[in-house]
Amino acid sequence: MATTREIKNRINSVRDTQKITNAMYLISSTKMRKARREAEESKPYYELLRRELRRMFAVSNDIRSKYVDSSVDDEAPGGNFGILVITADKGLAGSYNQNVIREALALMDRADESKLYVVGEFGRRFFRAGGFPIIEEFDHMMREPDLDDARTITVELLDAFDRGDFESLYVCSTDYTGGLSAGNPTHYRLIPFDRDDFVPEVAGETNALSTFEYEPDVVSVLERIVPSALTGYIYAALVNSYSSEQSARMMAMDAANDNASELLEELSLEYNHLRQNAITQEITEISSGARGLRKSRAKRKKAEED
Repeated sequence: MATTREIKNRINSVRDTQKITNAMYLISSTKMRKARREAEESKPYYELLRRELRRMFAVSNDIRSKYVDSSVDDEAPGGNFGILVITADKGLAGSYNQNVIREALALMDRADESKLYVVGEFGRRFFRAGGFPIIEEFDHMMREPDLDDARTITVELLDAFDRGDFESLYVCSTDYTGGLSAGNPTHYRLIPFDRDDFVPEVAGETNALSTFEYEPDVVSVLERIVPSALTGYIYAALVNSYSSEQSARMMAMDAANDNASELLEELSLEYNHLRQNAITQEITEISSGARGLRKSRAKRKKAEED
């Protein structure tokens, strides 16, 4: 049975751990708010790019480009896939990393051949340990992802696509759903574009969009803006994953704080019980000693009287 000193030391240890988990909760909260703010600041530009892509597909029904292929069935197995997997650099975020890795493994099972491009130390360690060849590792980009990181990834992936290293490029990431949520692991195709993904969002928008003319032609303009559009999609995936990571870590730290509070309550109760038992034992021993002393005095007094 533990002594009061041992329980007291354990209480102090749990309190110290609780201070760390609470600090990590606050840090993750600050990082998530900063990432969402920066993403909102860049959002208007990439929304305009997406609108321009919708305009191009509205102008021309027959865009022939290596960056456009509406015949690809994302649900059908087979093909040579390039897969960008976005994980975290650190753990302590619940099942966040495991979920996105499972999503990536499921996508790899559907491919005839897959080439991995990994963001995040956690994913790099997992795939290296599993013997999966990694084409490119993008280190330290999940500490605070920014547009420069997205551009670096875009250049690497577009060069590989242009060389014919893979037929389709997918991203496996986590979609942030808002609030305290670990997000939903997901995957989607980045390139080639599917014109069905760029249908007008408002009824009657097609006529308004199709009145534009492009020089020298639609395909040339499309291929010119593909790097910027792809950068926007990858940046959104990085920020969503980063926000989901921080939110998942906040949830994990919040649960750790709750567990620590429950443990402290149990340890405090056990500590108080032991103290009460010790005090009761001391009182009993003092009472017994006093009673024995009174009896001894009474015997001596009686002997003296006799």
